[in-house]
Amino acid sequence: MTKPKQNNNVYPKTPTLNFYQGNTKEMTQWGNAARLEMQRPTARNSVLLKQYKLYLDENIAKDLPPLPNGLTIVEAISDYLRAFHEHVVIELRKGFAKNYGQHQFRYCLTVPAMWSDKAKSTMREAAIMAGLIQEDDHRDRLMLISEPEAAALYCEKKCEQFNLKHNDRFMICDAGGGTVDLIVFEIDERSGRKLRECTKGHGQSCGSVFLDRRMRKLLKRKFREYLSSIPASAFETMMDNFVDLIKPQFDGVEDQFITLPAAMNLASLNNPAIGLEDGMLCLTAAELKKEVFEPVIKEVINLCEEQLQKAQRLQAIFLVGGFGSSNYLFERVQAEFGSRVGLVAVPPRCELAVVRGAVYFGLNPRVVTTRIPRYWYGIDTTTTFEEGVDPPSYKIVRADGSVRCDNKFSVYVRRGHPLDIDNCVSKDFFAYYPHHTTCTLYSADTDEQPIYTTSPGVHKVANFTIPMPALTGVTEGEKVDLTIKMYFGEVELKVEAVIRGKTYVATLLCANAASTAPRRFDEMVANSTEGFYDETNNIPRSTAIPTFEMPPLVVCSDNCTVGNSPFTGYLDGTKHQHPT
Repeated sequence: MTKPKQNNNVYPKTPTLNFYQGNTKEMTQWGNAARLEMQRPTARNSVLLKQYKLYLDENIAKDLPPLPNGLTIVEAISDYLRAFHEHVVIELRKGFAKNYGQHQFRYCLTVPAMWSDKAKSTMREAAIMAGLIQEDDHRDRLMLISEPEAAALYCEKKCEQFNLKHNDRFMICDAGGGTVDLIVFEIDERSGRKLRECTKGHGQSCGSVFLDRRMRKLLKRKFREYLSSIPASAFETMMDNFVDLIKPQFDGVEDQFITLPAAMNLASLNNPAIGLEDGMLCLTAAELKKEVFEPVIKEVINLCEEQLQKAQRLQAIFLVGGFGSSNYLFERVQAEFGSRVGLVAVPPRCELAVVRGAVYFGLNPRVVTTRIPRYWYGIDTTTTFEEGVDPPSYKIVRADGSVRCDNKFSVYVRRGHPLDIDNCVSKDFFAYYPHHTTCTLYSADTDEQPIYTTSPGVHKVANFTIPMPALTGVTEGEKVDLTIKMYFGEVELKVEAVIRGKTYVATLLCANAASTAPRRFDEMVANSTEGFYDETNNIPRSTAIPTFEMPPLVVCSDNCTVGNSPFTGYLDGTKHQHPT
């Protein structure tokens, strides 16, 4: 497949770049064409948007400035995906796919393992906005897979020469542009060749773009006396030289050289203090290691060490991704782990391991049979109140006189415990016809199991709603039994409800997503009454906004009632307006 306006001598993937003319929201170029457009004299005051996937890392995003031109992260991603997709479809229709309609395509997007459920939901929303799929398409038309898992599928396919066998464990270190993700798999050959995730994968934003940032700082420091006279395009040419040539080839031994662009007008300048002589800048191996490479690579080494300690035994480490092809990274990992692990290797075309592994996943999503959840998952419930243990402010009294504790975290999934991909947590509830079911799913990345949904480290993941179907022979206000099924073994969460023998897929709307999803949810439930109830010990709180059409059955924290029934609060946790 051809790449639009892509150089033939460098990285084989199209860069994630958006070009916006002036202060508009209209993307006019993308990929390498966006970089070329930014070099034109007419590009003054325009925007070249890059590295914006970092805005989906919540730990970093809070310290980043707002996106330019009033863009949201969903808009930026969807702009790129739309243009990329249009190009791909045109290319496919030149060949074998010309007889296939777009509705027959399955899409597989890769996401960093460290991304939250909200970030994954944002990617799905951007794909819908970009037109890859429609909102009402079958969920599996767009599949998400973690980047290290995709790389593992590629390595398993392409690395037979390494002779990995049943019960052998290997680590994937997927070092990309923005993130470094690590995961350990065990080979299972009991029924075909399968993979089991055997440690809780993790990652960090310490990819190669952080090398670029450190290099940029180094160059600015060297040329600080001349920066005011150096054109921005000339400075970017030096950075391109580093990204395309020095970064992948640097081995920690040889000095590197950059020929100054003519536009810098410094060809006749000699400044031995900064390594500048006859228009050539010398960057010693020692200063590149100290100022650029080592601070970032030490973070990667630490991540590998953490995974090795969790795995306990390891037969191989595979370095993949664009940064994974770095000679210096390989030398450092080899030096650190070579004597403790049987093999440290870079598979063929390692920079394409993730995208090619995603294709294998799309063809057979069931190669990976077990995953390790990175979070606790649960819902908001009420349980029997324990005097002296539960906070007095959480004490509520039901209409039947029983004393309950509000805001309890009812665990569905335990962090770090293996889950089969088909794992389903199922609980029985009932709802009142004809009102739909609503609830909120919470997660926590704490070491210990959270007790309350208000505990430190607990976050709202999503609101999910299951519309009540039209049922014959059921009157308004009648109880309807239903079973809520949650699937956590896949890359994305999936919630289903079984009502009268039929299965309905829930709509998951991530809390606080950078989109209109929460607003749509509020509108959708604005005319609803209560959610679902458990007749046993745990009673999920309603998250719907009541309209008094049906007498609710869950106690308000203020112990007030509507008619003869107790009342709940609003979706956002604030108290309702008491009826007069």
